[in-house]
Amino acid sequence: MKRLMIALLTLLAACSGTRALQASKNVPYATLEQTVHVGSSTREQVRAALGDSTAIRFDSGNEVWMYSYPAASGAPGEYVILFGGDGVVKKVRSGEVYRVQK
Repeated sequence: MKRLMIALLTLLAACSGTRALQASKNVPYATLEQTVHVGSSTREQVRAALGDSTAIRFDSGNEVWMYSYPAASGAPGEYVILFGGDGVVKKVRSGEVYRVQK
C-alpha cells in the first residue's frame, strides 16, 4: 500500500506544474474581447469564432479553456475562460504569462 501511495504521488507530481494548462492557439486580444462575453457566449460560439483550445473539464460540468495572445510588452499573454455546466461563459481572466528567470 505504501508503494502504491508513493507511485501515485510521484505520478501526480509529474502531472502538476506550469505545463498543465497551456494555451493551444494564439489569437489577437481584440478578437478575444469581441468574441467572449460573460453570461452570454457559449462554448459553441467561442469554438466557432476562435477554434479549439486546451480544455480542462471538471466533474461539476465546468470547463476551462485557454488561449494566448501577443501582449503589448512583447511578452505572451494568456486568456482563460471558465464555462459553467450550462456551457455559458461564467468568468474570464487575462494577463501576461509570468516566467521564472533561471
